[in-house]
Amino acid sequence: MQEYLWKNAFRERMDALGFLTGTLVLCWGWFLLLWGFRVQSILAGAALWGMVLVIRRQGRERRLARKEEKLRRMIGGEMRLQEMVLLSVQRAAFELALLLSEKEMFLLERICEEGVLCRKEEKTFLLCFLPLPAQEKVKARDVLQCRRAARREGAEGVWLCAPCAVAQEEEEQQDAPGVRFFDRQALICLLGEVYPATDKQLVELGKKRKQKWPAARVMKTVLRPEKARRYAWYGLLLLGMYMLTGMVYYAVPGLVCAALFAASRCMARQ
Repeated sequence: MQEYLWKNAFRERMDALGFLTGTLVLCWGWFLLLWGFRVQSILAGAALWGMVLVIRRQGRERRLARKEEKLRRMIGGEMRLQEMVLLSVQRAAFELALLLSEKEMFLLERICEEGVLCRKEEKTFLLCFLPLPAQEKVKARDVLQCRRAARREGAEGVWLCAPCAVAQEEEEQQDAPGVRFFDRQALICLLGEVYPATDKQLVELGKKRKQKWPAARVMKTVLRPEKARRYAWYGLLLLGMYMLTGMVYYAVPGLVCAALFAASRCMARQ
């Protein structure tokens, strides 16, 4: 769930301040160039600036609504997919078959031990669900097992649904006759349309996110090894300014940057 993070609050405020200042200067500058320095120019610029703010606010509300809907679908689909991993293979495959049948236009014939036997036009295929962890990948062994199960059921093809990514060698075989893959992202989009995240789920997710922010994680973020070079440059520049000016205001942050550089290097060695 770490991918559903909002922008930094300070960054949002600075962006808004820059936009307000820039648009105000442009609106006033436009009428000052047209009419000169008059009261009418200032009033017209302020009126135009207010119109720009109203249009921006309406557009922002529409964008936030679309973004919220998309985010609810992604989070709800991922939560439902995590729950389906704990279900039986037959039940998970049956639920996915019901959802896919509305999009792919096929019929469900019967539930098998390895999945659901379906028919599209004149061809039959076995829809299988592989309850694999999200960190793993679908490999050739898994595909072979599903194809054997499809042959036992008399199906001509196999549709594989897995809550993980597909291995590189299997991605090259996605166009193979009779085999079709639905990876993690495709299943999240499919389930998100039916199971969008509710307000209660979002509140619980927010509580978990607040709980998972201890001091150790903050230090790990600050002392990332890739930041060591940046700390070193900042420390050298600040200490150099201290040597040139003799002002303590440059020495203190310079020493802090030097300490952060040393700590980041120690983290890299560990």
